[in-house]
Amino acid sequence: MAGERPSLPSCVEYSRPRVLRLLSVSARRLSRWERTGLVAAKRRYGYQDLVSLQKLRQLSSRLSPHALREGLAALRSRVPDLDPLTDLGLFASRRRLEARVGGVRMEAVSGQLLLAFPADKGAVVFQHRSRPAAVEAEEWFAYGVSLEERPENRDLAAAAYQRCLELDPRHASACINLGTLRYHQGDFLSAEEYYRRAIALDPCYALAYFDLGNVLDETGRMREAIAAYRQAVQLAPDYADAHYNLALACEKSGERRRAIPHWRRYLQLDSTSPWAMHARAQLRRSLAREPLAIVYSRRRSPGGEGRAR
Repeated sequence: MAGERPSLPSCVEYSRPRVLRLLSVSARRLSRWERTGLVAAKRRYGYQDLVSLQKLRQLSSRLSPHALREGLAALRSRVPDLDPLTDLGLFASRRRLEARVGGVRMEAVSGQLLLAFPADKGAVVFQHRSRPAAVEAEEWFAYGVSLEERPENRDLAAAAYQRCLELDPRHASACINLGTLRYHQGDFLSAEEYYRRAIALDPCYALAYFDLGNVLDETGRMREAIAAYRQAVQLAPDYADAHYNLALACEKSGERRRAIPHWRRYLQLDSTSPWAMHARAQLRRSLAREPLAIVYSRRRSPGGEGRAR
């Protein structure tokens, strides 16, 4: 039942292929993290491993590999009794890794204490939380992700995400996944509320804008949808799905010329999939300025709307 909260298993292990699916991480990317010492190589993974990999995935989208390796190595040397990925609040600010240690914000590499909270709206990746609540919240989040593998468990997954938010009201990824579950239930109002809540928590979360664009598109607010998709591609220029949906939304609004650069960018990022075939055809027609009834088949992330992993 949606109102019941499942008990969190004390010992659950995941195979490597399953972890790759759950977190939407490629085998090549995970191997690269292992080779460079960001995470330990394993064949079986527990909840804490999922927490570490999910945080690493988000940080790696905002920091260069060198900055991330250097920062984590410095933190592991400076606080050897703690695992930075699970025990510390981590930030990506001004192309460097920062952390909260003992309630104080610190630049990871130099160890310099930074008293002011970063003004950059995109600086915060993980807000500091007390360790017990942080660990439990991330475990509930990982549990919700694992439950979503089976459609019949989606009510339990929603309960897990709700519990995560009770422990950590600032968990933007849980908001996104709850929004996606509500979207699939046809509750677009609730889905929109969760996506907007995720954006309020992290204004630089491209996935939240993409999902918000989808629900605005679905409810006929095309101008707002276009604005949301534009924000997603501004934050993540290589976000192929967002370029695809933005191009479709522009075409649907009669703005074929504005769609052209996004069709082109999508094809640079994906040139072989079935969606690429459709994008290529749309681009040819737009360039030729032929009258066209748009075949409106929105590109979705695997499994439906985008999910935070």
